[in-house]
Amino acid sequence: MRAFRNAIPAEQHAVASKQICNNLINYLDWDKVPDNGCVGLFWPVQSEVDVSLLQQPLRDKGLKLALPVTVGATGMIFRRWDDGAELVDAGYGTVGPKVDAPEVFPDCLLMPLLAFDAQCNRLGYGAGHYDRYISERIIQNSRPYLVGLAFALQQLDKIPVGEYDLPLDAILTEKEIVVPA
Repeated sequence: MRAFRNAIPAEQHAVASKQICNNLINYLDWDKVPDNGCVGLFWPVQSEVDVSLLQQPLRDKGLKLALPVTVGATGMIFRRWDDGAELVDAGYGTVGPKVDAPEVFPDCLLMPLLAFDAQCNRLGYGAGHYDRYISERIIQNSRPYLVGLAFALQQLDKIPVGEYDLPLDAILTEKEIVVPA
């Protein structure tokens, strides 16, 4: 799936990323995100959807932004990402806010993925960072609204689901918004 995504020509990638971001701003169920809430983004690596286009539109909605940073070998937290704040290495080829940025608990997580299906099952990268983070939030009774961002070509008929895998609440592509039936 990574090879398919990597093969998207640069111009097509840019156009599709912009459409995915527009779909998110215009059609996401924003009632599930509190006013002045926090959205956890991801910094795109390789051929992931370019979510950098969402920074200003989300801030214009009055939302706070956060980026993930890894903690130890398997942990992950989100740090507040203020406008203009310097970003530093956050592990796995990504960048995030410096260690002095406060930890926050996003109300909505925008997540990268390798593949997905019509039931909003997500195939991640295998390290389990998001799975562990979401599980911890569920235990704390503060489950975020889970939204995957992907290109339509990443959709498969069926994703294998493990005992601890949770479907996402929605997945946005350049062509549609997928919600579990």
